[in-house]
Amino acid sequence: MKKIILLALFVPYFYHSQIKTELEVFGNSRGSVFDVTNQNIKSYSGIDGSPYLDEFFHPISIDGYNKTLPAVRYNAYEDEMEFKNGNNLNYVSKQDDMKIKLTDLGKTYFLTNYLYDGKNTKGYLVEIVGIGKYKLYKKEKIQIVEYNNNTTNTYLKGKNPYFEREKDIYLINDNGTYKKLPKNLKETATLLNISYNESVKKFAK
Repeated sequence: MKKIILLALFVPYFYHSQIKTELEVFGNSRGSVFDVTNQNIKSYSGIDGSPYLDEFFHPISIDGYNKTLPAVRYNAYEDEMEFKNGNNLNYVSKQDDMKIKLTDLGKTYFLTNYLYDGKNTKGYLVEIVGIGKYKLYKKEKIQIVEYNNNTTNTYLKGKNPYFEREKDIYLINDNGTYKKLPKNLKETATLLNISYNESVKKFAK
């Protein structure tokens, strides 16, 4: 009887310890960004295609986190990083100026506040050049396209809306201000307020 009582007392303690340990490995000095109660995942039933550029979960590293971290994938439609806790999907909590490196791809996502086209956004940018005076980033985005309900084409009327990838946008961080990278090299030099000369052309090539 004493053994049963002891076991009954021990099991909840053991379970709590396991849960606590699992949460602790996701934390750092600034707190955990892997909050397993963060379950705001949306459903995309009735929409064709995928909100992901890549549906696989990738191993990651984050500065300040020295323990094993869960694999993540980027939801380009929601602009969120997702991870699994058991069978549940969760979003990584957005912490200022956090860099998430997908170690198997060598690809780094930088979470930051940026102003673009007059809109202030807190989201993920792919880091292309992360050092130096001018930093270069890429914005990946997926949108939902809906067919025009006013169309007389009965085939189109019956089709579901679908996810479509937009063109990547390249942004230059000039002292905290994000500017769209022009396609023309001369315009880029003007944007950065540097002389358009042979050395610039050589560097670009």
